[in-house]
Amino acid sequence: MDDDSEINDDEFFDYDHKFFDRSPFPDECQNEVVGIESFYLCFTRRYSACPVFFMGSLHEACQEAFSSPVIKEHRPVLVYIHNDKKIIIEYLLENYIVWPWDITFESNRNRLIQIWEEMFSIQFLDILSVKSCPMLIGIMRRSAGEKGWSLISEYEFKLLFKDNTLIRIQEKSGRETFLRELIIFKEECDDNEQLLSSDFITKTGLCLDIILDIAKYLTLNDAVKTFSDKILILLRKYKTKVHISYSSDTFIKMILRKIDPEQIVSLRLNPIRLRSMISSPLLNFTNVISLILLDLQTMNQIKACEAYFPNLTSLSLWTNNEIDFNIFSRELNQLRSSIRRFEIRCAEIRCTHSFIYHSNKAYTPNLTIENFLFDVSHATLPSINDCLEHYKSCFLTTTIDLIKYMANIRYVHLIINKWNFKQLLHFKEWTRLVNECRQLKKITLKVMGNIEQDQELIEDIVKIQKDLYNVRQSIKFQVIFV
Repeated sequence: MDDDSEINDDEFFDYDHKFFDRSPFPDECQNEVVGIESFYLCFTRRYSACPVFFMGSLHEACQEAFSSPVIKEHRPVLVYIHNDKKIIIEYLLENYIVWPWDITFESNRNRLIQIWEEMFSIQFLDILSVKSCPMLIGIMRRSAGEKGWSLISEYEFKLLFKDNTLIRIQEKSGRETFLRELIIFKEECDDNEQLLSSDFITKTGLCLDIILDIAKYLTLNDAVKTFSDKILILLRKYKTKVHISYSSDTFIKMILRKIDPEQIVSLRLNPIRLRSMISSPLLNFTNVISLILLDLQTMNQIKACEAYFPNLTSLSLWTNNEIDFNIFSRELNQLRSSIRRFEIRCAEIRCTHSFIYHSNKAYTPNLTIENFLFDVSHATLPSINDCLEHYKSCFLTTTIDLIKYMANIRYVHLIINKWNFKQLLHFKEWTRLVNECRQLKKITLKVMGNIEQDQELIEDIVKIQKDLYNVRQSIKFQVIFV
């Protein structure tokens, strides 16, 4: 028999149907202890065994679960809501305190609604229907910094299982998947207890919203350095999107034990590390939309990486190696069609102005890139003496020769240092770009480093703006000094 087959009571027990004549809970049961004792006896008679049910009120069950001074002994509460027409037979892990309730009778259903309102100050009518049973609900202590209804209650709950369906993954439950769901909630409860015991949020001096907001703008590596690894518990709980820089296999393995891989939306890694990172079949990179590749050696590495990220929309290449734009011009059309943003950050540019490159071959343009960022703020640019054809604007000409193969480009952003800035002030090249790229809307030049006021420089910038306006009035040419 398949270990992960759908749970079927009849596979495990040959029960005596005479016991079905008696409901597990007496009608109009107002005493929780009496009802649970009745439920326990009925359950034991039918199946000759029974999970250990907590004999007391739901409030007492929660107090018992979290009362131990030893944090590791804290356990989540599992509420089992039963209907006599459907019975789930799965012995629960001893890591839980199990509190059962039967709603076969309308009176007992109403009593549970009353208990729920007393515990959580919230109604439970939306899911408490006979058709939804059996149901399992996990209870843990209220998370630090939690907002909403749980501020009124000391505890919070999470629906795990309803109508033979696991809520988190919306799949019918098999024995293995059901057990896995119990383990996951137990881990969430353990993490929450650690967070509460360490008083993590109070020690930071920041409210929860601020902590999560700051984390959005940091790589996960920096977030851990800033807040400690306790931040991972919060990020997982609130399903916060994360950005990871692949610093080491050890760090990544630790991270992937603490968060859901589907939370990862951005990755920064060396292509040669990708193989070790994707070695686990459990990893899922379908939510990664931004990829930064470090120290790229060949264009083939881009293709190899793209295969693992089907929803990629942004690709950034960071390298200390020399960049040959002639190769990029040839390969641009091979990039995944979903990529809308393309970035290059490099330390050296190769001059492509020689008879070797000038074969007058027209490459197939890329039709999907709309946003291009080129960062050469730390680069060594070819000068007029380095240029094989001695072009005064060698760097700018080379750059525009690449951009023109982005047929639908809308935004161009160049970052350069103040020493090389003047190499960008050649109005004929910018006019050529605007004429080549009909969808282009805005060109931004970001200059790193203060430049003393230079009237000639200002006049050059104004001239470019006017010339481009004459070509197409909608075009914007902006220079920002940082």
